[in-house]
Amino acid sequence: MPLFKGLSSKSTPKKAITYITREDKAAFVGVRNLFEDEDFAEQFADTMRRFGKGKKFDERKYYHFKLSCARKDNVSPEQAHLYAEELAVILFPDDECVIATHTDTKTVHSHIIVNAVNPITGKKLRISESDYTKMKDEANRLGSEFWYTKTDFRKKAQNKRTTEESHIILKGGTSWKEDLREVIEEAKRSSSTQEEFISHLALYGVSVTRSKTEYSYLHPQKKKAIRGLKLGNNYTKKEIENAYTENRHRRNGEAVEGLGRTGVRETERGIAPYDGQSTVERDIDQIGQEMQRLDRQTEYAHRGLDYDSEVVRRREREERERLEREHIERSRRDKELASRNAQSEQSGSDGNKQRNKKSDNYFGK
Repeated sequence: MPLFKGLSSKSTPKKAITYITREDKAAFVGVRNLFEDEDFAEQFADTMRRFGKGKKFDERKYYHFKLSCARKDNVSPEQAHLYAEELAVILFPDDECVIATHTDTKTVHSHIIVNAVNPITGKKLRISESDYTKMKDEANRLGSEFWYTKTDFRKKAQNKRTTEESHIILKGGTSWKEDLREVIEEAKRSSSTQEEFISHLALYGVSVTRSKTEYSYLHPQKKKAIRGLKLGNNYTKKEIENAYTENRHRRNGEAVEGLGRTGVRETERGIAPYDGQSTVERDIDQIGQEMQRLDRQTEYAHRGLDYDSEVVRRREREERERLEREHIERSRRDKELASRNAQSEQSGSDGNKQRNKKSDNYFGK
């Protein structure tokens, strides 16, 4: 699902903006209601000064949101950035925003930093728990238009909610424990080892503080960790390890599905089932090509991707690139033809001028 997380900060936005726009992290950087050729943080500060805001130490100065999609959606950096920009238009139409899409981790994700002071009205941006939930709903709705995986973040099986949490959810809010459950669920779906699981949680600032006998999770805005059992049975170490095993079996099953005794797919591309002689009779080049295809399929399976879908996407991408090259070539030829025609017309015009000049001289005598 599109994972949308946010927090407010009382610090000056310069460090946060510098971080998300670093060249070694950001593949794309965009802005809303800001000048692209001027310092973004300074423009935030100018807006605050113009309305006499941002002077107090404990005053909200900006909001920082992080937006990412499930790995299985195979979202490209271009798609992720477009998604983040369109979401910013919907959620913050009149606010100053810096939008950066990072490719420095296994999961492509975007950051949106929003000035807490509106540049038109000077009013502070206030986001209640109910507003925050509506923003998540909007991220899901827009994500569905991009065909991204959608999950109801309010509903998790076997969760242990306190009375306070239930009250918040009934009001349309999201508790910090719900945030943890949501991130852990995503990590469970995409991990086949403990290292992958912990690394995925770290993408969202969540750390595992105890892992020998039981998992405890530390929310980035909390000082004390919470045991997995306190979140629900789905978040204990035993359940997480069961998920590792299921994910490994599923990936391995996808990689070897349909393999015959020779280790080669028997029904694809007209290859006959194993008959005791096929290995000898089969053309060596064909075997090599088949094994290369299987290696690629296994690699995709380990990355949680579907090989056939990736082949279709690659062919579509190659077709688009071919059409684009043809369009560029046609444009180049059209320009050359237009240039030659212009030169020809210019030469004809110069010849007429010369003849007119001679005639003028003649009549002037």
